[in-house]
Amino acid sequence: MTAVPTPVPHAFLDRDGTIIREEHYLRDPARVALETGAVEGLRRLACAGFRLVVVSNQSGIGRGLLTEADVAAVNARLAALLAENGVKIASWHHCPHEPDLGCACRKPAPGLFRAAEALCPVDWAHSIMVGDKLSDVEAGLALDMKAALVTTGHGHRHVSWARTAGVPVAGGLDDIAAHFLGAFSPTPKEVAR
Repeated sequence: MTAVPTPVPHAFLDRDGTIIREEHYLRDPARVALETGAVEGLRRLACAGFRLVVVSNQSGIGRGLLTEADVAAVNARLAALLAENGVKIASWHHCPHEPDLGCACRKPAPGLFRAAEALCPVDWAHSIMVGDKLSDVEAGLALDMKAALVTTGHGHRHVSWARTAGVPVAGGLDDIAAHFLGAFSPTPKEVAR
């Protein structure tokens, strides 16, 4: 009899504007720059037992502005930068479609999350989704996860909405990790609910 794998908590993370600095349709790996606090936050989440998974909308592919090879090269550069800092992403998932196609993988649709779940069972009740856009937060909430907004990237545009929805808001992944792990101490980038 085969043992059924035990579901594990996942930290689902948007890429652009959350882990790396936002750059419109990033295709050059040399331009990859980590967001302030990203490495510390990712390290803390991994040490707490979260499986780190990147879920990213990459509509530039569908628009003809990026190729799959461009996305792979940027991801490889990011993986190398994170590895230099002792962080490993368990799996990478992206949606290549334009927003108006109505696909099942563009966040907030669940396709990318289901692809991650096919690789490792997800403990949804103890998992989190962190990103800088409404679609990130909405995806997490729709799957009954905890969700949070970072004000890096485009996040500063959605602070009022997030606070009204009772979603934690912070300046970066380091503060979000501290918040979810129960070791949060107020700083100038205080997490608000």
